[in-house]
Amino acid sequence: MLRRGRFFWFPPIQWRRRTILALHRLKSFPASKAVDPMGETYRNHFAVSKGSELATAFEASPNWQLNGYRDGMAFYSVTDAGRKALKDHLKAIGDPWQPYSVTWGGHTVLIAAKSIGNAKYSTYLDVSDCYSELKFVDFAREAKARRVAA
Repeated sequence: MLRRGRFFWFPPIQWRRRTILALHRLKSFPASKAVDPMGETYRNHFAVSKGSELATAFEASPNWQLNGYRDGMAFYSVTDAGRKALKDHLKAIGDPWQPYSVTWGGHTVLIAAKSIGNAKYSTYLDVSDCYSELKFVDFAREAKARRVAA
């Protein structure tokens, strides 16, 4: 069910979370947990107001490169140095998110999760949007999940 805002309508938070998770499964983008920080991601561009304090910070950082300007916005993307910095940071903090493969119904997805159970449940949330009659118990019995090398 969609809720109506004052001048525009927007989906509920859970729907937006599911959409973000679904996109994450497909291409793994930085707004969520990427399986491989060194790999190319779906969303590798960020827009900020041209000439703003944030734009100045992006310009000063070796982790970002300017892609161009449009409509008063400056667009930046992550550099290889930025990906390496993220990878080093995740290793230093002991990031609990690990890559898992989940197979169900003849299809396998690669997903970042904290445990095998979390990987199965996140995949179930994506699948249940299409198979509304599917219960998690049935999905968990049929799905096979395993940790894969990072």
